Amino acid sequence: MIELNQVVKQYGTLVVLNSVSLSVSPGEWVSIMGPSGSGKTTLLNLIAGLDTPTSGQIWVKDTEVSAIGHEARARFRRETIGIVFQQFHLIPYLTAVENVMLAQYLHSLPDRDEAMAALKLVGLDERANHLASRLSGGEQQRVAIARAIINDPPLLLADEPTGNLDAENEQIVLDIFRRLHDEGKTIVIVTHNAEVTELGDRTIRIHHGKTSEVGVVTEKV
Repeated sequence: MIELNQVVKQYGTLVVLNSVSLSVSPGEWVSIMGPSGSGKTTLLNLIAGLDTPTSGQIWVKDTEVSAIGHEARARFRRETIGIVFQQFHLIPYLTAVENVMLAQYLHSLPDRDEAMAALKLVGLDERANHLASRLSGGEQQRVAIARAIINDPPLLLADEPTGNLDAENEQIVLDIFRRLHDEGKTIVIVTHNAEVTELGDRTIRIHHGKTSEVGVVTEKV
């Protein structure tokens, strides 16, 4: 599903990622851990095609995303990747269902019934007509997940999806990711949360722009 070959990302003299190579198989859940400033979010943005490497190759599902232009990457992202951000990035004056439908609009055609089904999957169908600004942080994150999965992407990328949540909402969100993984989604999550890594198949640590494999999870929680 994902293949990185000797990827370097550099801003001026600052090397954020230094010759990173890694592979993620279809249906695998990989957690990426590391201290702040280690390059975790940069790595996720490169896989998503939101940024381009200084050198090296990035392949996602048979497409070399590091070699195509901005518009082509945007099209590929809409069709292949769902992204969950730590800060939610919802439109505050739109309702929950309208925020989900917005992702459909950018992909093809909006379908309210499909958007409602996605909200039901994350347990928010009864809050569908509430403005995003009136939802709690946990509810907003669940709307963001519904938006990420509405177009049925095979790959989900998440940047600290539980970072701003209390313990109860953290468990709700993790249960959603667990179900999506059970359904065969490939998941890559940047996290500081050890519980997230226990749910996944494999953990990769990144430090000073270089990666190392921490280990394979042999027993799921």
